[in-house]
Amino acid sequence: MEEMLKLKGVGRKTANVILSNAFYKDYGIVVDTHVKRFSLMYHLTNSSDPFKIEQDLMEIVPKKEWREFPLRLISYGRDYCPNRVHDHQNCPLEKVLNKI
Repeated sequence: MEEMLKLKGVGRKTANVILSNAFYKDYGIVVDTHVKRFSLMYHLTNSSDPFKIEQDLMEIVPKKEWREFPLRLISYGRDYCPNRVHDHQNCPLEKVLNKI
């Protein structure tokens, strides 16, 4: 991770994507716009800073899930809950969370 971050234009998100997918090394959790949005929406973090969000998620998401967790949120965002006006009450996760 440290070596990747020394490269020009490479931040934590890019480094996490490359290390996880190319080398199967999970140093952290990829935080993109969907991960950030859902982490705030579902109170998994109080921060809007991607580094702090990553740190908060790493405390609650088991390490064995670090690679798949953001992919699931990204897929969910694309398929059910896009970041534009939509019927949020019909989002499958919203239905489950409202029953808790």
